[in-house]
Amino acid sequence: MEKTTTSTTAEVAKNSIIGLSVLLFIQTVIHFTATQPQDPPPEEEVVIEEKAKQPLAQTTRFRPPKPTNLRRPSPISRPSRGERPRRGSDRDLKVTPEKELMITDLRVIEDPLRTNPENGDDAVWSFRYMMENMAGDNDPADFTLKWLEQWETDQVINGQTSPARPGIRHALIDPWLAASGGERLDLNKAPFKLLAIVNRLDLRDHDRRTVHTAGEGRFVFGVLNEEGMPLPPVVGEAAGGFIVIFEYELVADEMRELDKWAQKWHNLGRYSLGSERYKENLEKITRGFTDAGKAPNKANQNSINQIRTNEFSFGPNWELREFVLDAETGLLKQHTVAQTPDTLLANGTPDFAQLINDYENDLMEGNFSTPAAWLGATSVTGPFLPTDFPDFEERTFTTIAFFEEFVDIPWSAEGIANNEARHKFALNTCNGCHRHETNTDFVQITFPEEHSLPASLGKEAALAGFLTGIEVEDPVVPGESRSFNDIERRVEDLKTLLEHIRRNGNVRPPRKSHRPKFVH
Repeated sequence: MEKTTTSTTAEVAKNSIIGLSVLLFIQTVIHFTATQPQDPPPEEEVVIEEKAKQPLAQTTRFRPPKPTNLRRPSPISRPSRGERPRRGSDRDLKVTPEKELMITDLRVIEDPLRTNPENGDDAVWSFRYMMENMAGDNDPADFTLKWLEQWETDQVINGQTSPARPGIRHALIDPWLAASGGERLDLNKAPFKLLAIVNRLDLRDHDRRTVHTAGEGRFVFGVLNEEGMPLPPVVGEAAGGFIVIFEYELVADEMRELDKWAQKWHNLGRYSLGSERYKENLEKITRGFTDAGKAPNKANQNSINQIRTNEFSFGPNWELREFVLDAETGLLKQHTVAQTPDTLLANGTPDFAQLINDYENDLMEGNFSTPAAWLGATSVTGPFLPTDFPDFEERTFTTIAFFEEFVDIPWSAEGIANNEARHKFALNTCNGCHRHETNTDFVQITFPEEHSLPASLGKEAALAGFLTGIEVEDPVVPGESRSFNDIERRVEDLKTLLEHIRRNGNVRPPRKSHRPKFVH
């Protein structure tokens, strides 16, 4: 009997120890699970869980769904402190170009509050607003007039002459002065019609450690005549003969600032295009680069990088010019055109062929910048007459018949070893991008061919095939062709940036440097 009692006592003690061990193990598991970071359940699961808390009818058997998102985060992808990435997966990342990149919707572009200069400081998308914020200590009307008067006289830039195009006085300046009362330009009567607002985050510049700029924000205007119609070209059937682009820097010198620009532009996709909430948020973005004081280290503390013009209303052919703020005077002054030699001096010459051959590797790798000595005062796009060149018969460029004696002339010359290198050079010039390398009729963004002006555009601005998608035959080598869809390229570029931020946070730039290979 004593032996039996002792055995029973031992078994009870053993079972107690086992039970206590199991209890401790369960508590440990519960504590470990509770302390692990978990993604919030989808909205559908939250609804089910809320319903589970409510009394159920006796005929209903509630079976909670099996959780599918309790996976512990990988130690490799877990963000460090201060780098918390945004929620969501790359699979649900969508960029809507008409909301985030190329904005031409008339509910925005013709917004009655923000585009009418009579509304004063509320007209934040008007030509007047931008010139007033750009002028610094200068009178905005005088600032604007002095800019336009530069077309009236020869301008010497980089040792080269930009010939006068005095037709601007008759076509633009005098009618505007007359409408203003004859004394000074009234910016409320500025004949500049907004066509597009453009996000160029693809022009951002950074390496793996440092952000230099977040890219550009742009406003595209078309110039009107005194009747409120598109100012026509000298000849031809183009919808408009004078396009002006304000190209502002998106100032950023660290990844957090680049992140803010990217998120603000991308968040526009959350709103209905043309809605008041959409326009309010777009206004916050644009005022971040158009308002005075947004770039303390630049001339007039204004973010403008350059103003570019594309015009065939004052001279014998399409011509592109570029203007920057002068740090000393605070006025706009003509500058060399980006990446573009003077085609009348350089195209078709042995020196040009040598330039392409010498820099072939850099051109093919996307690392080429046109040497400063080569940069032209203007970029003439065409059409050309043989008499435009001092030595036309000696040039070895390719000529393409245009109209009667007029010809188009792509960048070309005998002796170029690699036509693809030639194309890459030409594509990044002003006149190459706006003509045969992309099969463009001189302008990338312009008035619609059919419009309802002066009351309204009636239709959205016309976009060139280079932007929307086109197959183009090489202008020099028959049988070669290339496809372009630059808006789609910009979509993918923005997605790449947003995916980096989602995965890695906003402390460090991507490991791969980003240098804009296409500047126009």
